[in-house]
Amino acid sequence: MSSVTVRVNNKEYKLKGDEREEYLHTVATYVDKKIKNIMENNSKLSTAEASILTAMNLADDLFKAGHYNEKLSDEIEKLKNNKKDDNVKIEELKDELTRINAEKEQLLVKLEELKSNDDSNKKDKQIEELSAELKLKKENNKKYIDDVNRLKADNKQLKFNLQTAKYKMIDLENKYLEGQIDLAKSKKEVVKHINKK
Repeated sequence: MSSVTVRVNNKEYKLKGDEREEYLHTVATYVDKKIKNIMENNSKLSTAEASILTAMNLADDLFKAGHYNEKLSDEIEKLKNNKKDDNVKIEELKDELTRINAEKEQLLVKLEELKSNDDSNKKDKQIEELSAELKLKKENNKKYIDDVNRLKADNKQLKFNLQTAKYKMIDLENKYLEGQIDLAKSKKEVVKHINKK
């Protein structure tokens, strides 16, 4: 447990907490700046009034961060669902591609068989039909490959967006915790000033 003396609004306070000393100093500096900013904007405010306004501002920041955090959580869930859907589509396209490749192989075998056939007219006609069918299969094959590549790129982008959203959420959680600490300290200071009166 850390124990530090900090200065807020030109008064010293002893703080104890599980956080590191640097963090406690950072929190105190943040609250000090907030109170000084409010008092600079309205010099007629008492310390208690400035503390209450600071607590209100910190609570506002806290609630806004909480709402943004919820929004990010929803976005992360949506991205996860989109990623699952894309993975299913990729698997379906891979299966279709495997089926098309198998059909293509069968057509190539038939084509080779026809090439060795003696009936020239029939053979040429069947070769043309199979060549046309093979060309169509190749076009379909290319289409499926393009779809798989597009979905892979989309999936990669979704993974990146998901990671970015996670980092934003972690940052907001840290800000949320800082806001809770600031709010608790401001409340403590307000209570202290009220008790002095």
